Amino acid sequence: MRVALLVKEFPPNVVGGTETQSLRMADALQSRGHDVTVYTKSYGEATPDDDHPYDVVRVPNVRSSPFVSTLTFVLGATLLLLRDAKRFDVLQCMMVYPNGFVGYLVSKLRGLPYFAWIRGGDYYFMKDTPGKRWSIDRVLRDTTVLVQGSDIAADVRSEFDPRDVRVLGNGVALPEGRADGEDVVFVARLERWKGLDVLLDALAGTDRSLTVVGDGPERESLERQANSLDVDAEFVGLVDPEEVVDYLADGRVFVQPSREGEGLPNTVLEAMAVGLPPVVTDSGGLPDLVTDGETGYIVPMEDPEAIRERVETLFTDDETHARLSENAREHVEANHSWDAIVDSLEGVYADVRAVGGAS
Repeated sequence: MRVALLVKEFPPNVVGGTETQSLRMADALQSRGHDVTVYTKSYGEATPDDDHPYDVVRVPNVRSSPFVSTLTFVLGATLLLLRDAKRFDVLQCMMVYPNGFVGYLVSKLRGLPYFAWIRGGDYYFMKDTPGKRWSIDRVLRDTTVLVQGSDIAADVRSEFDPRDVRVLGNGVALPEGRADGEDVVFVARLERWKGLDVLLDALAGTDRSLTVVGDGPERESLERQANSLDVDAEFVGLVDPEEVVDYLADGRVFVQPSREGEGLPNTVLEAMAVGLPPVVTDSGGLPDLVTDGETGYIVPMEDPEAIRERVETLFTDDETHARLSENAREHVEANHSWDAIVDSLEGVYADVRAVGGAS
């Protein structure tokens, strides 16, 4: 299958959940025998040399501000995909907004079958703005849209009249080693909705060490908060996606304290894959990934006391920690291997091409 994969940002310039998942997904698809081309932003002089087993098309954009960069990327990607449409069998749009709308336009003008994949914030943070809501609605009524959990699917159906919503989570590779450290680990972009401030409040007054992997606009204020609360927190900064597992392996507990808008973070899957029990909030797709008391713990959003209680349980109760650790790894192996994800994607490709009338 000739697959065009549209993603706004791409490693190494941006190393977030969607970006890392797109990188690894393209690798897995190419390894399965598909012919993949990734369309993503150019970063001017900072654009890396793309050394991948698939093609990467860097879309020029004006980087004077985030808004202008996104707008010009969308325009550029639309023009390039209109030009290249006949080269592909299917267009996979990572994010329903704005990339899904690019797919909608290219499909209408060139007949290229497409689908979109809601990643979390591209739906929850955009759906209440009229123009963005209109474009999301066009995509949902027109084609298959994947989501990362049944709660997200229910949210979509409660507000829109979608043509075809399907649940498909992220993929992850199973490492050979297991986590054997003593730290609380947090891995995410440092933005307010990721909830690191809540985790810092939860750890205040405890003797737990926290490793923070990631960077973002809230880093300075979060470092000040950690200092003011006397939390033993090491801010590692941004690391290569392949190095994240090393930090996870040094942990005992992984915490994802997200506010509303979360999808299905790669980092939670990666933590579970190394046997690191997660404590997550009831945000977005997280309750679909973690079974409370079996593969980890689910706590309410904005509740540092609940986080502290579950973290302390996993530090002090070795039997519970060992049980959740093993269950978490087994769950990922059974449900989120790349073989399973690619199998499901191949079914989606066949279905959207059949609906689109492709030969």
